[in-house]
Amino acid sequence: MFDTRVYLRRLGYCGPVEPTIDTLRRLHRDHLLTIPYDNSNFPEEGETLPDNLADLDLDATFDKIVVRALGGICFELNLLFQRLLDELGFDTMAVSAGVIQDRGVFSPDLSHKFTVVTLDGRRWLADVGFSGPSYVEPLRLSPEVQPQHGCRFRVVEQDGRHTVLRSSRVGGWQPVYRFALVERRPAEWDGFTERFEQFLDESVMASTTMMCRATENGHHVLVGKRYLRVEDGNERLAALVDPVEYRQTVDYILRSVSSPCEQRERT
Repeated sequence: MFDTRVYLRRLGYCGPVEPTIDTLRRLHRDHLLTIPYDNSNFPEEGETLPDNLADLDLDATFDKIVVRALGGICFELNLLFQRLLDELGFDTMAVSAGVIQDRGVFSPDLSHKFTVVTLDGRRWLADVGFSGPSYVEPLRLSPEVQPQHGCRFRVVEQDGRHTVLRSSRVGGWQPVYRFALVERRPAEWDGFTERFEQFLDESVMASTTMMCRATENGHHVLVGKRYLRVEDGNERLAALVDPVEYRQTVDYILRSVSSPCEQRERT
């Protein structure tokens, strides 16, 4: 069953819980450092892909991600994180996005789900379930450049949609995903699974394993056998052809992180 105290302990969060931007930043960062993105166990063994990706059982998802310390996809991770923020008194809404693909097109608008938080009249993007390098701390809904760990981010609006842009030290501005600032309800994903599977088949992404974990200064991303390391804005891409190296990388990304709270309890 969903338990705020257990969740915070899992994240290693021992700070204030008042709904402030400082609390949001710390929770967001701790979440990304602690819990990885992992689509290899969604659905879990023996289960079928749900007809509605956004209409997930909250308690079962909590058990998987928090209690059993597994990774998850955006629909799982951001479902839990939004509920946590709601429990702490934040003003949130669920938003969906289309994600940029290798061939320069965006996936369907319901492909990705994250949270927009309103604080003191300003909106912040909170996303702890993205499959690639992105922002480690919440992002202001603003075209202003926002530096984070050697990378830069900004959110621009055009034709009623917002696009998150990212720039590393080795390249110019590139889109991450785009979205309409509209609150989404789970029922809007009815019938979307079949359409999304068809898109993945056409983009040669079907059954591709995707894993991602944030680090103190960037992200480690594994898509199939392609391994991207982003460290202080510098990017290194490698193909993992050695099975041992591949297994070590998977273990690193999915490793269990001992939280500061847990460490204190042992001493």
